[in-house]
Amino acid sequence: MTRSTLSAFALFLLVPGLSFAKQLPVAELSSNSTLTHKETGVVYEAPKALNDNVADMWIEGEGSAGLGKYVEAKFDGEVEVAGFRIWAGCFIDAEFWARHNRIKSIELKYPDFTSERIELEDKMEAQFIKLKEPKTLSKVKIYLRATYDGNTWNDTPITKLEFFDKGGIEAPIEGFTVTGSSEYPDEDHAYAPALAGDGWLDSHWVEGGETGEGEWLMADFGGSETVAKFGISVGFDATDSFFAGANRAGRVTLTFSDGSSKDLKLEDKKGLQTFDLGVSTSSVKVTFHDIIKGKTNNDLYVGELRFWK
Repeated sequence: MTRSTLSAFALFLLVPGLSFAKQLPVAELSSNSTLTHKETGVVYEAPKALNDNVADMWIEGEGSAGLGKYVEAKFDGEVEVAGFRIWAGCFIDAEFWARHNRIKSIELKYPDFTSERIELEDKMEAQFIKLKEPKTLSKVKIYLRATYDGNTWNDTPITKLEFFDKGGIEAPIEGFTVTGSSEYPDEDHAYAPALAGDGWLDSHWVEGGETGEGEWLMADFGGSETVAKFGISVGFDATDSFFAGANRAGRVTLTFSDGSSKDLKLEDKKGLQTFDLGVSTSSVKVTFHDIIKGKTNNDLYVGELRFWK
């Protein structure tokens, strides 16, 4: 089994029109089977299914579909779980999605010795699953019970898992489009503006200008949205050395559809930075300023734009 470049082939993975409850933090995600890639040594361990990197995932290590294997989520004490969202398959790109097995059926087993079986659709989208009834628990096991066959490899990934209670809505706005002032030239559009709005931190827009100063990305919601919070990841943050090597923005200007704007100072650090907004707008133009020069290349990287209601 091989892997594409980590950032180049992420898709625009959206679940339009869904509202999700408040996300529950997972204290630990473990499994009873893990794949270690024979050639690269990469370990596809369970905790990788908790992050926002499309190239990280859990894959069972049985040399088969892994039926009967599980991941176990442990929470920080007892919590009320009403549902979960699962990226069931390899989401790097459409080709890798088809080449791997995808999950057809899972069984959730609870500490009170009850269980429920859930059927999943064979589609390259995150699927939100509402439990039959909310369960108060400290942990839950998710067993692989049936798969849709991949056309190349007989292994079964889960790219990401999220758990939710039945409380207030707190999920990013999804379904918006992203355009940009320029794009780094690549015949596969591996650094397109849309990659800054695909939900993954390890896919990047890279500008096609000189340093990135004055370049911009435009998020269009397709109608008025109340945006409570804004998040942004700047720089190539796969490793510390990659982050130091590429350009980063020290400041952004957000311009809203009514012409008003807001300046935000960014920290020079990896990961998602968040800011309170509280505006109603149909679009947000993000213009990049105060460019911090990279040590090895002169290109501005942006991993993600994120907005919350």
